[in-house]
Amino acid sequence: MLEKRKFPRFTLRNRVICFRYGRQMIMRTLNISLGGLKLEANFDLGVGESMDLAILANSTRIHCKGMVLAIEEFRDRVHARMRFARISDVDSKKLSDYLHSLYWGGFLKWVSSGIFILLALIAYILIRAYFFR
Repeated sequence: MLEKRKFPRFTLRNRVICFRYGRQMIMRTLNISLGGLKLEANFDLGVGESMDLAILANSTRIHCKGMVLAIEEFRDRVHARMRFARISDVDSKKLSDYLHSLYWGGFLKWVSSGIFILLALIAYILIRAYFFR
């Protein structure tokens, strides 16, 4: 299936502080990309609503303004799909660096595991050839 999204999404559980009606409220991400995020909240949100957000990632805050595009309602929580309506160049760079580190971190773990398995296989073949002639 062809991916129509502009940016890849990363499944993450980061805390998000939203500033709404003069109060700080806590939500969490379900997934995030350079273009927006999907949040879980235990309070009502409305489609078209804009709010200031602070995404907590790697001991830093990424500030942005998000706009709710769609809502999924559950019994005691909502999932809101949001796009970034405004994000500064500095915060966009922070987010990009954070997502980049997640992508390459996962890739490097995969490569390291593959190399470890390959070395174990080579060791097995050498031990078997040397000790079990």
